[in-house]
Amino acid sequence: MRPFILPVTMDNDFNQAMAQRLIRLRKLSGLTQVDVAKLLGISQGTYAHYERGFRRIPLERIPHIAEALNTNEEDLLGLERKNTKRGPASGLERRFEKIQSLPAKEQRFVIEMIDRVLGDGVKAS
Repeated sequence: MRPFILPVTMDNDFNQAMAQRLIRLRKLSGLTQVDVAKLLGISQGTYAHYERGFRRIPLERIPHIAEALNTNEEDLLGLERKNTKRGPASGLERRFEKIQSLPAKEQRFVIEMIDRVLGDGVKAS
């Protein structure tokens, strides 16, 4: 007799979409799987399973992964942001969105330039 297996199509679809977002966000940040795993305090193998969709990410780890990948929880989970203001994004907001999509090294360069112009003297981290 065959064991009864519940269909998990929706769960599998979510895991695969999440895996693709993890890969895309990691590469945009200029990080390796080893880099992200070290930032999270987990093994590279565990993180690799997240990227392959083989393992579910514990909920408490979502904010840490988002931070490691230089993004927010909504983007990591593939949720649409609620636009709290009316009208199109301002020119400044559109520019910041473009900066967020740059690799980490280029983001740091842009932040350093902004800091110089503003005279903050704060170094980008």
